[in-house]
Amino acid sequence: MGNNGRRRGGAIGVVVLVGYLVLRFGFLAYREHEEGMSTEGIVLSLLGFAALAFVIVELVNLGYHAHTRRREQALAARHPGAHLVPVLLSRDLGKQVAWTAGALGLPQTATPRRGYATLVADGNGIGLYSGGATPTLLLGIPRAALVSVASGDAKAVGRYAFGRVDAIRVLAGDPNAPVSFDVPAYRVVFGFPKHLRGEDLDQVVRTIASAVGVSVATQPPLR
Repeated sequence: MGNNGRRRGGAIGVVVLVGYLVLRFGFLAYREHEEGMSTEGIVLSLLGFAALAFVIVELVNLGYHAHTRRREQALAARHPGAHLVPVLLSRDLGKQVAWTAGALGLPQTATPRRGYATLVADGNGIGLYSGGATPTLLLGIPRAALVSVASGDAKAVGRYAFGRVDAIRVLAGDPNAPVSFDVPAYRVVFGFPKHLRGEDLDQVVRTIASAVGVSVATQPPLR
């Protein structure tokens, strides 16, 4: 079900980031060398800049993840036994959600252009939530309207992420011509979100399908 071999966005993002850091720190080293700083001083200075940048990013991520945990705790209490999946929001997903809601005649709350959210799946259907201790329902699809779930693909989400990534595809409406949206799932690695892909993503798709009680589409139709 996965889209293996076609996901180069993350690698490109890493190359761009590393290239930027090399140029940035190289310029600082050159400037400090011109000002008479010793090699040891330059190395310590660069290490200090790198450590400070890492600490700042980690503190920001800790805040985001704490917000996510509060949301998940509230959703777990509100939907006992439901399967919760951390997902990433984007402007592209917002457009898909708005289109799906309009096609199905469902109420919808404006989707943030970027951020973290939670997909909730149980016998009542699938819901997409943002917010913290008081979750906001962005879109709720009742079980009766769901057709299937599948592995799809979406634009990579993140400042240094490019290309396409594997994603959860939710199909609903007319079984012969369903509408769908693709939402990327993630896990946290050293404080940073990492897109799920391949078998990891496929397993999440199967779990969601089981929680809702629908089939898994191995070859999902295009929108």
